[in-house]
Amino acid sequence: MKFIYCFNKDLKNKFLQNGFELLVETDSFFIFKNSPSIKFNFKEIDQSQFVFSNSMVF
Repeated sequence: MKFIYCFNKDLKNKFLQNGFELLVETDSFFIFKNSPSIKFNFKEIDQSQFVFSNSMVF
């Protein structure tokens, strides 16, 4: 499973609106399950606001 670490509340809401599953919510970041079936253009998002990962660490 792959994950998306999100560092911005507005982006968190955008991920939720597009159907990404929120797995962990903390004061400083959010972890989503990265689903390949969801079509989302990550190139339009500020790259400093999220990161992809193969592991979930919190």
